[in-house]
Amino acid sequence: VIHAAGMSPHMGDGEKIMQVNAMGTININEEFSDVMGEGGCILDVSSMSAYMAPEAVMPKGAYKYAVENKDKFYKKMMAWVNLFPKKLRSSMAYVTSKNFVVWYAKKCANLYGSNGIRVLSVSPGNFNTPMGDAEKEEAVAYLKYAAINRLGDPDEIAYLFQTCVDERNSYLTGEDILCDGGIVSGKKFHH
Repeated sequence: VIHAAGMSPHMGDGEKIMQVNAMGTININEEFSDVMGEGGCILDVSSMSAYMAPEAVMPKGAYKYAVENKDKFYKKMMAWVNLFPKKLRSSMAYVTSKNFVVWYAKKCANLYGSNGIRVLSVSPGNFNTPMGDAEKEEAVAYLKYAAINRLGDPDEIAYLFQTCVDERNSYLTGEDILCDGGIVSGKKFHH
């Protein structure tokens, strides 16, 4: 299962983004892991944005409730998002939900591994897609940090998804693969 559904900050308010990106990931992983057999793979799509906010400010203490109590998880995540001014809430919901997706895929790899199910995530950077077009201005601004100075092609990320879920990669689980043309690492070393 390749779970690529998601909303960017331009596509809805903080609540809607958290429902689709975080709660949607929980629901997909839970439902498909119940019916998947040995050799199955769930690939959750995150974003390079998961790496953009400092780890220390992410509400990681709330993440565990995704497994224990989904309602409590959602309330805690929204309480954190609502600490920010209204104009920043969709962006904070996006960054937080995508950071959560990376954590949750790793957690699910541990939960479902004994059933022979692999779980991992991919964090794409900026790609030439209709969703990417809505964020073109920001995407181009990030290129100053990129090792590969262009936007990604949809075929490139599709190939990565295909490769990750391929049974020949049966030892790959519990990891996030950042595919952003080097933007996140470039941002760390940019002067």
